[in-house]
Amino acid sequence: IVCQLTRLLCRQLETFELFAQELPSQNLGFVDSKASTVELTIAGRDLTIHQSPGVLSSNRAGGTTGAGKQLLPRPLSDPFPAVTPPLITLTRLRTRHIRTSALLIVWKVTPLFAEWISSASSLLFQSEILSSNSLVLELGCGISALVGLCLAPRVKGYVLTDQPYVAKFVEQNVAENSHISASSTGKGKAKGKKTKATAASHSKDNNVVFTPLDWETDEATPSLLTDLPDTAGRKSFDAIIACDCIYNEALIDPLVSTCADICRLRTQESDTEADPTICVVAQQLRDDQVFEGWLARFMESFHTWRAPDELLPNGLKPSSGFVVHIGILKEAYTP
Repeated sequence: IVCQLTRLLCRQLETFELFAQELPSQNLGFVDSKASTVELTIAGRDLTIHQSPGVLSSNRAGGTTGAGKQLLPRPLSDPFPAVTPPLITLTRLRTRHIRTSALLIVWKVTPLFAEWISSASSLLFQSEILSSNSLVLELGCGISALVGLCLAPRVKGYVLTDQPYVAKFVEQNVAENSHISASSTGKGKAKGKKTKATAASHSKDNNVVFTPLDWETDEATPSLLTDLPDTAGRKSFDAIIACDCIYNEALIDPLVSTCADICRLRTQESDTEADPTICVVAQQLRDDQVFEGWLARFMESFHTWRAPDELLPNGLKPSSGFVVHIGILKEAYTP
């Protein structure tokens, strides 16, 4: 897989290349910040996703999302101090409140990433990193469970993780949409046919499960696989996914540390010759400083590559305001 990717050696250069271009306005990246449900069609599948937009307009103490606030970013780091990128919509928020806001709505990058990574022609399936026998864990899945709903039919098991208070929405979205098979095509075929009995019967045997995981307080152990069916003897994951989880500096270290700890589950297995766990990070390009801070910390623990334009659909390329990086734990792999 690494032969098809662009390896990163300099975080400043990567930040400059991504943020010096003219980025499209994304209105912070909401799919629909006001609707309680969002209708999406991904890879021919009609999905109805429940969300909770009310938190975005909350007046409670602790801050707001800062939606719509326009700020000029500070100059990029050396070696390009004279270059000022275009006007960017920035989000500088208190950690807990922005995390809550991020969890309870659907972001634009999520359906784009879900469609790409679940495609048989995607980089990870073509390189056989992912297969029908793969186990995948997603960090910061939010309420939508979109990536899991799209990718789970193509892998053996998929663990959605996030804060405990999103469980209700995640389980509702999984239950109401998991009855649509991966082979479904044509819009609207399943609409109006969802029943509680159908949802329950399919959820019972589903290979998508939700497990609470706090990046700051919870420990990454093989118990994360406990609720997946038919995984006896498996103690680690083949891939970790983080889709639009990076919003401010305070989230960076807990996120990267959790990624590394989960990847180490594979290195701690003495009875396996499996490939190292792959970490896939997709995000919207919002704030050059937050991005560079994340990349600096990520590159401390991971060999890091960017998915090149030719391997991404147009909507997921940096010119569209999004980027995908792939990491392999340094202690598990030598390029």
